Amino acid sequence: MKEPLQYHSTQELKKFRDQGIIMPDPGSVQIERSLNPEKFGKGSVLHPFSRIEGEGSFIGEGSEIGIAGPVSVFNSFVGRGSQVGTLGPVTLKDTFTGPNTVLGCGTSEETVFLGKETTVNDFTTGYGFRTRKGTLYEEDASSAQHTDTKMTILLPWVTLGSNINFCDALVSGGTGPELGAFSEIGSGSIHFNFTPSGDKATASLFGNVVEGVFLNRERLFIGGNNSLLGPLEASFGASTAAGIRIHGKLPKGLHTGQALFRRVITRDFRILSGVRKTLSSQFNYLGELCAFINWYRQIRLGVIAQNAETRALYEAALRMLLLNYEERVKQIQHYFGLIEQSLVLIEQQKGQTREYENQQLILSCWPKLEEAFEINKTRDFPAPEDLTSELLESVQTTNRDYTEMIRAMSPKSVSSGLSWMEECREKGGRTLSEILAP
Repeated sequence: MKEPLQYHSTQELKKFRDQGIIMPDPGSVQIERSLNPEKFGKGSVLHPFSRIEGEGSFIGEGSEIGIAGPVSVFNSFVGRGSQVGTLGPVTLKDTFTGPNTVLGCGTSEETVFLGKETTVNDFTTGYGFRTRKGTLYEEDASSAQHTDTKMTILLPWVTLGSNINFCDALVSGGTGPELGAFSEIGSGSIHFNFTPSGDKATASLFGNVVEGVFLNRERLFIGGNNSLLGPLEASFGASTAAGIRIHGKLPKGLHTGQALFRRVITRDFRILSGVRKTLSSQFNYLGELCAFINWYRQIRLGVIAQNAETRALYEAALRMLLLNYEERVKQIQHYFGLIEQSLVLIEQQKGQTREYENQQLILSCWPKLEEAFEINKTRDFPAPEDLTSELLESVQTTNRDYTEMIRAMSPKSVSSGLSWMEECREKGGRTLSEILAP
């Protein structure tokens, strides 16, 4: 039987207050005994009913915990200047918040928020947020009321509206945090990531990583109450009307949806169709993740991270990208199991048709694909020197925030960086499709 945790007594908490940690009501604060005052930054505030546990927990300088309700922090890092619980109770578990993150009311698990660089909006998450395993909010990304994410990646400034379920997706695009400049998913929209066939080979791209990391591409606008059927690929500049159903590819422009006529279709969903198309979309997603992983290794960690806190933050974000990569491989593996089942049923019901032969060929490619997945996850593609040297000079000679630094890059560095990122994507994703080529 697990022994109950031990907490510092009210008298013992005096040594925390002597180090500059503010506790308006020490008797209501619980800090696990494994944590010492060095894990709390000066000027941090622990409001009544704050509970801090786990050896990995850290409360940064000037942060506030439990502003409007009880907050529990389990093995989580709260960055300097962060505000946790501005609208009510919050629970953080295995979560990392960057500087000035503002969390309203909700729960977070295995999530990274890179923090806020601007005050154009005054929150990171609103009321009723839930972020689950593999969620990454980059700088100034945000979500409003009652949102749920899992294996979700939001690049800088991307905003989710209210009443949204948005899992297994990546969103980029936009040129700044101002109204009309950032990519947005409208309130009431849902990303449907599970098919009648029982698979989740449905991850969707809104914009992309390769171009999106340079923070200079046209924003995307997904209207409210949209039914987003994964896998979906939306180009920069794509927008949709409110209250519609969309799937497939969305090129730049306004989309008004696809209607469904009322009818009943007799179909055995265990027999798959469009297998090659589905896998191609997921391989493309993996290619984007490979490029993003290299961006973090070569640029964020290799050049920009110049202090321990920033390095820890970026390493945590990289872990989220690797979790997303592993999840996509896991779901593709499950999909191949469904292909195997589909082959048996096709042969029983229809014989060895052309579809049977196609799926049989695809199934035979699994060993090569499995090997390529593992290689691509750890594959490093060194960034071009002109890109890294320019960014390093900017880090060492200016006081720019991350997004300002990226937007200030010269056209030459952006161009060479784009070519490098395209190479990462091609070798990480397109080579997978080539394995399936007949």
